[in-house]
Amino acid sequence: MKLRDLFLYKHTQTENFSIKNAVPSEKYPVQKNEGGPELAGNFRKDFKTLKDEFAFGTSGDIKMREFTIRISDKDHNAVIFFIDGLVNKQFVNDFILKPLMFKSREMNIESFRAIGETLLPQSEYKETNVIGELTFDLNFGSAIMLVDGCKKAYSLDVKGWQHRGVESPQTERIIRGPNDAFSEQLRENTALIRHLIRNKSLMCREFKVGTISQTPVSVMYIGNIANTSLVEETIRRIESIDTDYIFAAAELEQYIEDKSVTTLPQFLSTERPDRASRALLDGRVVVIVDGSPFVLILPTTIYELNESAEDNYLRFPYVNMIRAIRWIAFILSLLLPGLYVAVVSFHAELLPTGILMSIISSREPVPFPALIEIIIMEISLEIIREASIRVPEASGSTLSIVGALILGQAAVSAGIVSPILIIIVSITAIGSFATPNYYLGLSARILRFAYIFLGAVAGFLGIISGLFINILLWTDTKSMGMPMGVPFAPVTKKGTPYSLFVPPIWKQEERDDYINARRKKRQPHISRKWKE
Repeated sequence: MKLRDLFLYKHTQTENFSIKNAVPSEKYPVQKNEGGPELAGNFRKDFKTLKDEFAFGTSGDIKMREFTIRISDKDHNAVIFFIDGLVNKQFVNDFILKPLMFKSREMNIESFRAIGETLLPQSEYKETNVIGELTFDLNFGSAIMLVDGCKKAYSLDVKGWQHRGVESPQTERIIRGPNDAFSEQLRENTALIRHLIRNKSLMCREFKVGTISQTPVSVMYIGNIANTSLVEETIRRIESIDTDYIFAAAELEQYIEDKSVTTLPQFLSTERPDRASRALLDGRVVVIVDGSPFVLILPTTIYELNESAEDNYLRFPYVNMIRAIRWIAFILSLLLPGLYVAVVSFHAELLPTGILMSIISSREPVPFPALIEIIIMEISLEIIREASIRVPEASGSTLSIVGALILGQAAVSAGIVSPILIIIVSITAIGSFATPNYYLGLSARILRFAYIFLGAVAGFLGIISGLFINILLWTDTKSMGMPMGVPFAPVTKKGTPYSLFVPPIWKQEERDDYINARRKKRQPHISRKWKE
């Protein structure tokens, strides 16, 4: 064997198996609800066409049932197709087969039109001759019925697949407030929002994204509050997506975001119906993807990413204190390791003599410079954090204890790191956990390494320069065309008192002006009329 054969794969005839070059295929046809091939109107031809389109006989979960139905004292052949696992078989037996096979003989059915009017008790059914529409409905849990003599096929709603019900939030838990969370079912999620906003102006526009997956996506907004241009831009971006499949809101987010290279998340994702409903009432747009328990709220700002769902249920003194602590924690998680390296490497004279001597004595047995020392600890922390997420839940707490206590103490005892560094890394980790938005915390974890290197190279000058560039990049980032630094960078006309400092709820009279909602006022100037 030659050396290049280790790096260059070449198929030989002596191999027992290899993945041969694929034959290029035509682009998968888009399944639309209008247009496309239609049924011929002949039962035998249409029966064969549907068997080929549905891949009956090839796909083991495609089921077919042939029977007869009596119309005008004459038996007509009929057939239904459905996918095992997506339908409720009890519904198929009780509400399709039994009425058509038995009641059609007991009742005097004189026309095909009477089939849907008298024999099919489904809450939802339709007649169509578009093959693409029938294929989509079949894959979405409907039963497709073809009757001899009828030019159109019936699409009958008998959905019944297994799914997770409404449970408590896992990532946005709060002490005081609702405990409902979105599930993977699109219709359940829209119903949870409609349960909170009982208004006829709440709109729900639906789309299919993914040429093959045909994933249902809903765009919800309140018609007399949301800005029309925001709604149109959201719909334009979603409709312009051309890909084979999308399975989650996190994937859709990457297709419609303004800038992909920034670490800052440009949309707010939530699993709480109450938070999504508040966003709708503020004039924002909510995007729901079938199969994803998280919905997207857009647009959003940097300040809203550091807000918690519980902020809406606490009195304003508590909220303002907690938000201040949250921002301090975020800044510490972002800058504290870099500041430590800068102080130890360049600016030791800034520290009091007692603290300086304590740091010097603790670092005396450490053989590494401050940069290598903190990089070792930060990478170790990230490994422990990632491992604790991936291991089974029962082992996660054990892993955290082993990583945080045993390994940390062993590293200090072995002289690999200093005790002061353990404190620095611990405060940094706790600060990152205090960030309510997971993606904002990830952004801080990535940028933390950049500030560590800047502090090691140029001290405070490097950190300040990096901070200046970071702020410029973040304020230049847009969410659906809106700068994420508003209302402070750029400053809006009226500004808003709700981004950093929250007034009492009875003083929150106006919606955020940078959203440009069609309805500016949330409530009148005097909302507590009992006081007057």
